[in-house]
Formats: sequence, C-alpha cells, structure tokens
Amino acid sequence: MSARFALLAAVVLTCTVASFRADEREGRDAGPSPARAASRAPDADKIWSAVVLATNDPSPKEPPPALRGCAARLKRVFGYNQFEIIGSAAQKIEDRTEQWLVPSEHFRLAVRARRSRSIEARGGYLLNLQLFHDKRALVDTEAKLAPGSPLVIRGPQYGKGQILFVLQVQ
Repeated sequence: MSARFALLAAVVLTCTVASFRADEREGRDAGPSPARAASRAPDADKIWSAVVLATNDPSPKEPPPALRGCAARLKRVFGYNQFEIIGSAAQKIEDRTEQWLVPSEHFRLAVRARRSRSIEARGGYLLNLQLFHDKRALVDTEAKLAPGSPLVIRGPQYGKGQILFVLQVQ
C-alpha cells in the first residue's frame, strides 16, 4: 500500500470564488460571505484536515457531519458518491508558525499559515503546505484557504476508490 502512495503525484484542487457564487445563485450553501468571513476572530480559527476515502456505492451512506458542507461539490468534482473519513486532525492557526497536522498514521501535513489581506481569500489564509507519506514528501505547494472554501488534494487510487486530503478553516 505505501508504494502506491509514494509513487503517485497529488494534484491540488481549490474551489474558486466563481463556483461559490454559482452555488449562491442556485440556492446552495456557499459558506460565509466575504464580510462575515473577514469579521471572524483570527485567534479562534483552526485548520482541520482529513484523509478521506471516496468511492462509488450503489447505496451510498450519508456523508460524515464534517463533510456535509462540501459533499455535493466533492461529488460533482471527483465523481464519487460516498465519502468516509479515515482520519482527521485540527490545529489552532498561529500566524507564520509551522503547524503539524497528523490526520492518519501514515500521512502528515506541515502547514505554515498567514492571514491573507486579499479580497479573494475571503478572510482566509495563505498556506505553505507540505504533504508527507511517512517520511517522503509528496506535495510542496502554496494555496489559499478560506472559511467555507475547503482545499482538496486528490491523492492516489485506492481499491475501487480514491484518497482525498481535505483542509478547511473551522
């Protein structure tokens, strides 16, 4: 199993502001408005991460509570109808301090966040993000993470499904 994870590259996918505007027009929950997101107390924020197994099942279960807000988008983007959290972790966000999130025994995320001043970030953060499988670095990237706009990293195929890594501001 570990060889599969080590050999496959991950692709970073972020949900854009435009897709959230489309969700708002269609009456779906698109997370907090930019004004509400910017008014959040920064010292109260946490980054939550999860390792998720996405599969297609003839009788899919309800998504876990932590994924209900983004399950419809995950279905639309990745094409799977069932999502199971394998492991998760949360850390308080401290500006420009490296935080380690350990959502499972084999996967770790090193995150250095700083509050974004751009309107597009909707009160969120700019992240320096590294994803590790055991001791091997799989992804080293920068990304924006805003409340109500999860960051999803597509991982390797696993069995009849796919591993996803989800990060969101809580």
